[in-house]
Amino acid sequence: MSSNDHSKARRRFLAQSTQIALGSAAAFATLGRLQMVQAADLGGADDYRALVCIYLFGGADSFNMVVPRTTAAYANYQAARPALSIAQANLLPITPLSGDGGVQWGLHPALSEMQALFESGRAGLVANVGPLIAPTTKAAYTARSVPLPPELFSHVDQQAYSMSMGSETAARSGWGGKIADRLAASGMLAGSSLPTSISLSGANMWQGGAADGVYTMGSSGPSRINDTLRPTQTWSRVVPRRDAFYKLLDAAKRDSSLFTREHARISQRAIDFSEFAFNALNNAPAITTPFPVAGQNRLADTLKTVARTIAARKALGQKRQIFFVGLGGWDTHDNMLPDHERLLRTLSEASAAFFNATVELGVPDQVTTFTMTDFGRTLNSNGDGTDHGWGGHSWIVGGDVVGRRIYGQMPEMRLGGDQDVGRGRMIPTTAIEQLGSTLSRWFGLRQGDAMEIFPNLRNFGTGADYIPMLASSNALLNEIDFRRRRR
Repeated sequence: MSSNDHSKARRRFLAQSTQIALGSAAAFATLGRLQMVQAADLGGADDYRALVCIYLFGGADSFNMVVPRTTAAYANYQAARPALSIAQANLLPITPLSGDGGVQWGLHPALSEMQALFESGRAGLVANVGPLIAPTTKAAYTARSVPLPPELFSHVDQQAYSMSMGSETAARSGWGGKIADRLAASGMLAGSSLPTSISLSGANMWQGGAADGVYTMGSSGPSRINDTLRPTQTWSRVVPRRDAFYKLLDAAKRDSSLFTREHARISQRAIDFSEFAFNALNNAPAITTPFPVAGQNRLADTLKTVARTIAARKALGQKRQIFFVGLGGWDTHDNMLPDHERLLRTLSEASAAFFNATVELGVPDQVTTFTMTDFGRTLNSNGDGTDHGWGGHSWIVGGDVVGRRIYGQMPEMRLGGDQDVGRGRMIPTTAIEQLGSTLSRWFGLRQGDAMEIFPNLRNFGTGADYIPMLASSNALLNEIDFRRRRR
């Protein structure tokens, strides 16, 4: 192997092998006094905030998730996917206070819990959101007169763009990781015993690049080192094994190879953090909120662990937590009707149980959950399913959500319409950057930092960096603007 190959292998190892990868947070400037005031105001009594990203891997179909009920609009929808359309009579009606575009809407019948959250004002929809570099029309797309996201309709590239604003090869760090970096640089995360970013679905690009690393745990909680190797183990039959393990680990820390020393450092950090996190979660108050039976809803199992981690936030020393949870199976090229129904029910039941758990913990206003996906899907059918599309809808759930609203612009569900670039691939009308920037502002970042994380927002004009869908940041930003106008 050449020295260059060795170097590449080492970089891959360091990028992929860690449950936690820690580094310097000094790369960013302090956020400034205004941000610190904002963060204090936003966080309430204990200044706590959590972002929970539920990533729907595979490209979730939005057009059977939210369906027009108005006669003419429903007829267009049914004509586009005659074998896949949901019966009009079976749709669960929703009554948005804004953003409906003059059309009555309904949800898939598997989304009864999401309907209840929406109608109670605890959930909203961000309509037709997706990757955009600049505002794009059908004519501009056809003429290629505006820059377009790389490799449209590709799973790996659109996953990369939604998480990091780059292609599979160009992406370096995710916007979730960049949010964590900015907060770390501000000093807001001082005293935290774990990285701010916590993944329950393994390595992911969204949290990638975080200077304080990513802590990964399983759906049931932190993994622990084997019983016989724990530092506290004193059982006579395993003490020699324990001692031999730690002698090897200590020797590796002093090895001449940087690769070996880094491996040993990471291993020790993983052991230390897993023991600490396990004990913190184990000693946290039990979650009594009803969740689906364990093993019957994998997303609910994972979100219950997120709730347990939030319950342990003070023991962990965390004022900010950024969670990543993945749910696969959304690449519904075939067998769509039964598979999609099952997935939507999984999402609906789990999201409602998790929201109720935040109520039990007394932090519903301090936890915001949102969905992302690779891309939307085609409006038309391929026979038994749908193919890769572009724009789709995102859910946003939490006590601070200005809910019962549709944010952005719902697409016209008609083949050949103004937003259709082929087979019902709808041009997004809200950029993923707008969603991300809004969430980052709610989380405590100032406008300037959000604009640096999401530089394409400058292409969308004044005010594009914020969607008014979160009550506390709405109030704060309005107050700041008011004070500014009076001077």
